[in-house]
Amino acid sequence: MSPLRLLISLLIIVTLVGVLTFGFTIINQRRNEEEHPPTSEGQDNQPSPQQVARPILSTHMYAVNGYWTRDYGSDLPMYTTDIRYFVENVGNGDAENVKVVVKVDEAPYHEQTISLIRPYNTYSNSFSLTITYDNSKIIGLYASCTGSSHSAIITVNATFPRHFDPDLCRLFITPNEANIVSIKNKILNSKFPLTPDWIVLKDWVATNIKYPSNDVNGDGEPDYDYVKHGKWEYWQLPKETLQLRMGDCEDYSILLVSLLRAAGWSPDDVYVVIGKNSEGKGHAWVKIKLNLVLGSVWYNLEPQVGGWNIFDVVFDTWECSGYHAEWYFNDLQCNIVG
Repeated sequence: MSPLRLLISLLIIVTLVGVLTFGFTIINQRRNEEEHPPTSEGQDNQPSPQQVARPILSTHMYAVNGYWTRDYGSDLPMYTTDIRYFVENVGNGDAENVKVVVKVDEAPYHEQTISLIRPYNTYSNSFSLTITYDNSKIIGLYASCTGSSHSAIITVNATFPRHFDPDLCRLFITPNEANIVSIKNKILNSKFPLTPDWIVLKDWVATNIKYPSNDVNGDGEPDYDYVKHGKWEYWQLPKETLQLRMGDCEDYSILLVSLLRAAGWSPDDVYVVIGKNSEGKGHAWVKIKLNLVLGSVWYNLEPQVGGWNIFDVVFDTWECSGYHAEWYFNDLQCNIVG
């Protein structure tokens, strides 16, 4: 055989061997892939987590339906809200004997064990929470079972609005609050026998509560709320006015009406009145029905001025020192001036 033919034969043999080897390699690779499916990069050839049945707990919580009311024990504002909470099983296995603990300010509030939460099912519950004014509560939700746990925390703030609100202004009048009852008794027990109760109470407020004259914005008017509380409008509760011995017009009026209601005046006979003058400046005073010799008549009282004189008591009108009334209220009523 010639060298050329020998070379050609060798090339054909090598080519056939290469083709057969490549074919067997492809066949074996496909067979191996069928028997052992490929895994994600960076993982060894183990079943994925999704293939292992296990529970995964997830907790959620929020406050709803909040409203202000009166705490009839203290006669002070109180905030009430519903706390709704949820424990969800987002895993693919059953969550058994799930322990659910609710804490309020780190103190245990409610605890229970849920026997079973199926995959993608949710357990829910709710409770009512009350908070005294200008306080807050931290609510914690903790859920755990074998293989999983989760928690959620929310803060509920009960900051009482310190401005006129037709729905809330009644809560500022507190005739049954302990400080109001105590000072009312002290004033009336020490009064001159022939002096009418309303004059004694009004004189005490005018004499013992001060109205600082700080003018911060330079408009010639005192800015007590801003100086004391850092806000241009901040209504004080009567107990706060008694403690501070300071306030502005609405604080004087709210305190006096609370004292008059504590002294027995009907909710139909005494009110705090809110009004404005022709320049749009606001003012507050007291309107009271007095039973005199000639019958019952209404008077407007300026609580910042003591005594009974024509400058602070105006006969039977909604006007007071140039201010026209817009609203009047006490602890049981709030009405717009029609």
